[in-house]
Amino acid sequence: MKRRLAAYFGRPTPVDPVHGAGGELRAQVRRLEIRARRSMEAGLAGQYQSAFRGLGLEFEEVREYRYGDDVRTIDWNVTARTGDLHVKRYREERDLTVLLLVDLSASTRFGSGVMTVHDLIAEVSSLFALAAARRDRVGAILFDDSLRAVIPPRLGWRHGLRVVREVLGAVPAGRGTAFADAVRGAGRLLHRRGVVIAVVDRSCPLPRRELLALSARHEIVVVRAADELSRTGIPGSRLPVIDAETGRPGVVRGRPKEVSDRVPPGIDTIDLVTDTDYLPVVRAMLEKREKRVH
Repeated sequence: MKRRLAAYFGRPTPVDPVHGAGGELRAQVRRLEIRARRSMEAGLAGQYQSAFRGLGLEFEEVREYRYGDDVRTIDWNVTARTGDLHVKRYREERDLTVLLLVDLSASTRFGSGVMTVHDLIAEVSSLFALAAARRDRVGAILFDDSLRAVIPPRLGWRHGLRVVREVLGAVPAGRGTAFADAVRGAGRLLHRRGVVIAVVDRSCPLPRRELLALSARHEIVVVRAADELSRTGIPGSRLPVIDAETGRPGVVRGRPKEVSDRVPPGIDTIDLVTDTDYLPVVRAMLEKREKRVH
């Protein structure tokens, strides 16, 4: 009975999916690649590019102000030094830099159905990686209670597949969630304006100060994944549980407490659950963002 419950409520003793199972991992990557290709053919790639259009800007020069120039581009330092109005000129780059922050904390091992929270996080992270790899630089920071792996952003489909393999082959572990460290690491890694997509457990506390600081220079999307049972609970029930991160036993009575963390303003969010198809929700966010950008 205990063994069946353990299998049903998550993976308390995870097995490394890469060790001794290379063929299975390759097949999983291939299945995800096919799904991603179909999604992109159905319009997801176009929505993705359009939703983040115009973010890849690189400084080109400072020149004197001309009639019709946007006053928001005035370089006040040069203007004060010379006494004449000067503006900054930028050129649009052909590619963006997309950095994924992927939560691998032990709490993501929970799952009451066909997939765990980690499975959902891995799939969504991989989908964004493959969507970006068609044209953009893509990299990733994988974290649990520390920064486990840092993959610098690069161009190319092959590099995108490397990010996917790293995410799918990772085993959730750790005694906490170093989300704040991952956000700070993103700030150090990105040298120009980019897009940061954080895919985390819904129960993970949000580092508001770090997110606000990063959003001043980069676009941020926070994807929060949850299991339906962890959100709704079982009315009138008492479930014995063990905290995957601390190892402490406890009891969940009825409906769990709602996570009250509010996402800082100006940051897009996507809330996903393991028993619902995530593609329509991702598309809805991209459509909403596309309208705002245009």
